[in-house]
Amino acid sequence: MKQKLSIGIAILLLASLTLACSAPRLKQPLSWHVTLQIDGTGLDQEAATKQAVMVIQGRLNALGISNSHVETEGAPANGRIIVRLPDVPDRERLKKVLTDEGRLELAHVASPPSPAPVQTYNTEEEAKASLGGSVPPNRRVLLYAERDEPTSGSRPATNAAPKRWVVVESPVIVDGSELRNAAAIRSPGTLNDYQIAFSLKPAGAEKFGAWTASHINEYIAVVYNGEVKSIAYQVSDNRSG
Repeated sequence: MKQKLSIGIAILLLASLTLACSAPRLKQPLSWHVTLQIDGTGLDQEAATKQAVMVIQGRLNALGISNSHVETEGAPANGRIIVRLPDVPDRERLKKVLTDEGRLELAHVASPPSPAPVQTYNTEEEAKASLGGSVPPNRRVLLYAERDEPTSGSRPATNAAPKRWVVVESPVIVDGSELRNAAAIRSPGTLNDYQIAFSLKPAGAEKFGAWTASHINEYIAVVYNGEVKSIAYQVSDNRSG
């Protein structure tokens, strides 16, 4: 879905973020737990563990599980987290949501700028053909998992639009190392439809702000686990709409 961005916001929400889930809040007593070990290879283990605690708590809140408890087990540098939970209908699915790696990137879409529609392709082969038949190192062809939207005089929106593909530039504008946190949040009333919430570290925010300031009306893809979830474009602050 195409959205407009504004420069200077501290928390960047680019994927139709819904902060409050309409699912009923669970009030059962805590009856089971999950113990997680953070793989901190090449990272500051303590910082990675503290960030993981915040991400996990955010995912639980978004799912409507308010009476949970997330804490480090022992010193944060050990990388162990214990999540105490109330009973839920599907424990395995909840564990999957909590442990999803959630790799998120912001990438420049290879497309004419707005107001021209974002360039998409009906098939992966069609997208590759636009690049001469093979994908060069500075491009990636990704599935665009867009949610359908109603438009004036058109058919009603459905849960998911037909599959399309887009071409994005490589390297990306911002990668996961420049994110403070990121989480997939389930859309209200759905089982498998997730939206993305994230915030940037100071260096990532400065880098992203500089890029958007010099690329007015150009399209940006929110890429989650190698799949484009949303496409937005930057508008100048003095432009209405």
